[in-house]
Amino acid sequence: MKLEDMILVVENRKGTENNFLLDLTDYMGDVLGLWDDGYVVENIAGRISELYGTKKEKADWSDLYIAANKSIHASFCRSESQLRGFLAGHFNDGEWSFDTERCSKDCLDVLRIYNMQPDGKQVFPYLHYERVEHTFHAGEVLRNMNGSDYRVLAALSPQNLLLMSEPDGQIIVGRGVNLYERYPKGERPDSDSVVTGIEWDHGVYLGNDITRIDFDILKQEYGEPDRAENVSDLRNVVRRDFWMQKNVEQKERMPHRVRNAARDCLENTFGTSEPEVFDKMLDKGIYDGMYHAKEEQKQISGQQR
Repeated sequence: MKLEDMILVVENRKGTENNFLLDLTDYMGDVLGLWDDGYVVENIAGRISELYGTKKEKADWSDLYIAANKSIHASFCRSESQLRGFLAGHFNDGEWSFDTERCSKDCLDVLRIYNMQPDGKQVFPYLHYERVEHTFHAGEVLRNMNGSDYRVLAALSPQNLLLMSEPDGQIIVGRGVNLYERYPKGERPDSDSVVTGIEWDHGVYLGNDITRIDFDILKQEYGEPDRAENVSDLRNVVRRDFWMQKNVEQKERMPHRVRNAARDCLENTFGTSEPEVFDKMLDKGIYDGMYHAKEEQKQISGQQR
């Protein structure tokens, strides 16, 4: 069972809240039990739909109000930090407790894998980290060991990445990024006990306003010198630069002003923001040492529109 398949549940009875963890099967069993008790089926269907919305962060919680003094609130777990907050009672109002007896067994196994007890404290004094060989590339989404997702905008070097935080659009240079497998020290690793994620030595936080970021300086500071020994090498460098900006322009969660700025940058630098047009101009050699051959760029762009 994966962390993101686990459901955080808060049951409120007369102002006292009980927290527990369920897998989907057990949660559905509890909900269908409410149906048997006469709860309106339309309300249940709506809350199940709302629960799945928590996976996509369209809602924080799915709320079932059963009676004036009883309610159930549920959310799919989205990150390790959210789980720790749940175990610490950060989502509760007033008196609360954690009910281990009501938890699904698989959920308690997930706690162990993430080195947590029901009170949020560590189970094991040490976790074993094993580095995994991996070639990072633009566009892939990486998860760190805290459960946060980052999209790779560009691989400035094999271990220095230009990243964008998926939740808030923060742009970061991750220095010394490596991929690891983590599991409890002294245990035999298997598919259920291994957590895979990235860690970096140092992060340089650049904010989320892409218009204030100088990508040329980033490449000079954190990248490797471009070695264009032939035309093919040169075009690979140009293609990388194009997609570094295009990935930002396509990101729906980014503010419109940031996406528009990325598109303007593409138009000004490459004469187009359309990948098909860019590929045609790249193949024709228009970027081979002459980024701003505007007339021919416009002519080709005009044929595509």
